Amino acid sequence: MDNKFDELTKSLTESATRGAALRKFIRAGMVLALSFALPIGAANPTSVTSSVSDAAGDAVFPYELYDGPVPPWIDIVKASITLTRGVFHFEIQVNSDIPANGDPGFNPPVNHLASAFGLQTDRKTATQFNFFGQQGQQGNYYFNFLVGAIYFAQDGGVGLGLGWHGFLQGPNGITEIPLVIRGDTYIFETSASSLGNPASINWAVGTECDPVPIPAESKRTAILVDFAPDQGYASWPP
Repeated sequence: MDNKFDELTKSLTESATRGAALRKFIRAGMVLALSFALPIGAANPTSVTSSVSDAAGDAVFPYELYDGPVPPWIDIVKASITLTRGVFHFEIQVNSDIPANGDPGFNPPVNHLASAFGLQTDRKTATQFNFFGQQGQQGNYYFNFLVGAIYFAQDGGVGLGLGWHGFLQGPNGITEIPLVIRGDTYIFETSASSLGNPASINWAVGTECDPVPIPAESKRTAILVDFAPDQGYASWPP
């Protein structure tokens, strides 16, 4: 009797062990099958990044206006856009640490300088921007929004105070958004809904250094000193 009980116990134990192993094998097979079925990046489908690098030291004024070189804190090195959970995160890395006082002390005095993304979210409704910059980079762009970092050394004529600000410019005018300056990088964010929840964006980054308030800018005073990419647009998603 004891031998039969031991044999039954052994049989049940082996059966349970085989069942557990089979279930483990099936689960592993399902995970493997899913890993082949899902596209790359599906583990975090809400995060998508587009980025562009730019040569350091290539920022120049298109003609002699100021008595000094382009400030390195508006010489673009890298720019990126990331969408995560309904928020667009923007970064612009430049060629030096960014000073708390962004005024380069030029003669004539600088009114404002800025590093900003131009975002084309809808070509049919985009506004034309005729940028005046160095040869090969100037030209017409079409944007629905501008978003970036700006420093006012004087009254810029748009209701923002002196110093650094993050800004979003669109059909409803210019509004301030949070700006973080971390070493050599400008960081700012805005909701996807504030940009019309775009499915795709054509974008470019430009940096400017201007002697007049924003409402008084003209072709010869809306001065673009660096672009990323150097010509045309980048795209998001990449």
